Amino acid sequence: MRPTLEPGDYVLVNRWAYRVRRPRRGDLVVVRDPELSDRFLVKRVSETEASTQIPLEGDNAAVSRDSRAFGAVPLDRIVGKVWLRLKP
Repeated sequence: MRPTLEPGDYVLVNRWAYRVRRPRRGDLVVVRDPELSDRFLVKRVSETEASTQIPLEGDNAAVSRDSRAFGAVPLDRIVGKVWLRLKP
């Protein structure tokens, strides 16, 4: 599958999106990297459960580092929902 984002793309993130509802399957989110907290990742929500952790997947599964590598992510690590992608 072709990646949703290309190198150099910018994203507009709604930091308030998940204050009123939980992330839904298919949402594109910005999350603090679970292994390097000073980095951010853009991932897709793969499923939602009634737990406090959300599994995430990359759109390019062959090369993506996602929940298969670091497990489900706590809700408080999600920065917000991607609303808009901008090309440079």
